[in-house]
Amino acid sequence: MSIRWNRHLIILYDKQRGSLICDALEQVIGSAFPGCDVVTVDDAGYLGAGNRFWRVKASRFYAGKAPFLIRWFSKLNEKKDANRIKTERDAILSETPEKLSFSDRHNAAIGRIVNIFKRFRPAVIVATNRYSLKLTLLARRITGMDVKVVAVISDFALSGGFVRSGVDLYLVENESLKDGLMRCGVDRDKIVISGMPFVEKQSATRPREEARKLLGLSGDLPLVVVNGGDYCTATIKEHVERLLKEQGRYTLLVLTYGNASIRRHYKKIAEEYDIEVLFKQELDYPLVFAAADIIVSIPDTHFVFSAFVNSIPVVLLDGITVLEHDVYRYLVGNALVTPSKNAEETYAAVEELLVDAERRKEMIEREQRYYLKQKALAPTLTVREFLAINPPPPDGEE
Repeated sequence: MSIRWNRHLIILYDKQRGSLICDALEQVIGSAFPGCDVVTVDDAGYLGAGNRFWRVKASRFYAGKAPFLIRWFSKLNEKKDANRIKTERDAILSETPEKLSFSDRHNAAIGRIVNIFKRFRPAVIVATNRYSLKLTLLARRITGMDVKVVAVISDFALSGGFVRSGVDLYLVENESLKDGLMRCGVDRDKIVISGMPFVEKQSATRPREEARKLLGLSGDLPLVVVNGGDYCTATIKEHVERLLKEQGRYTLLVLTYGNASIRRHYKKIAEEYDIEVLFKQELDYPLVFAAADIIVSIPDTHFVFSAFVNSIPVVLLDGITVLEHDVYRYLVGNALVTPSKNAEETYAAVEELLVDAERRKEMIEREQRYYLKQKALAPTLTVREFLAINPPPPDGEE
C-alpha cells in the first residue's frame, strides 16, 4: 500500500483497555519513522469523557446486578454485525454506494474525528478498537480526505465490529483472526499477521522478593492474582469466594480497580476465613507480574498475554460475552491455559499448579513458545513494509 508522506500519523485507542497497545504501536512507528509525528488520542478525545465514564459505570452495574443483560446485548450485537457485514458486501458487489445518514453526519463523536482530520491532515489513522474504526471510516467519507485507515486487532479472537468495508490494512494477532476476516469477505492482501504489540513495561522489572515487599506481603506463601477485567470480578464472585475460603494455602491479590463495593464484599469473607488478601485498584504490571505465582483471569487478552510474557501459568475462567467465549476457546484449544468452568475447577487448577512442578513447567513452556513466536513477527518490519510510508523529502525539496 503506497501512502504519500505526511508528517502526522494518528492512533485512536481505548484508554481503559488499550493503553499498552497504543504505547507499543507508538514506539514501533516512532523507531521506524523518526520524522513522523505520531499523535495519540484516547477515547475521551473522540467519544467524550462523559461517554467513557458512563460506559464504565454501566458495565459494572450490569455485571453486578444483571450479567444476563451483558450476554444478551453481546449476542444481539453479534447478530447486528453479521447483518451489517452481509449488507456491506452486497452493496460492494452491486456497486451501490452506501448513503450517510442524518445521525452519522451530526454525530458528536464523528464530528470530533472530523476535527482531528482537519487539524492534523494525517496520512494514516490507526484504530485499535472497533468503535474508533467505525467512526474513522465515517469521518473519512464525510471529509472526503485521502487518509489511509489501519485496523489493529490485538485480540486472540475476532469481533464482528472490526469487519468494515473501506479499511486499507488489518494488522492481526494470529492466523485464526486472518481466517475469520477472510470468511467475512476481507481481501487476504489487506491482512497482515503482525503478532501482539508489546512494550517493556509489561515485563517484570523488579526482583520477586522486592515486589512482594512493595505489595505488602507478610509471608512466603504463593501469590495468586485474580483479574476480573472491566467487571472488577463481579461476574466471577463464586470463583473468588471459593479461593478466599481456603485458609493458609496461598495469598490472594484481587484486582478490583475502582469497584469499592466488591472490594468490601471480598474483604469481609477474607476476615471471616483469616486469609491474607490484598486489593489493587490500579494495575502496576511490573510489580504484579514480578510477584505473582499464578494468574486467575477472565478472557482478558492483554492481561493473559502479559502473563505469557512473564512466564506465569494462567487459570482461565470462561467469560460472559461472545468475544470472551471465543477468546476462551482459542486459548484452551491451543493448550495455553488451564481452563475452569466453575469455582471447584478453579480451586483444583490452582492447587495443581502449586503442587505439581511438572504441570507448572509444561504450561510455562507452552506460554513461552507462543510469546516468542509472536515476538519474532517483528512488528517494526511490518509497519515499514506494509504501511510503505515514504520518508519526507530533504529540507527545501518537494
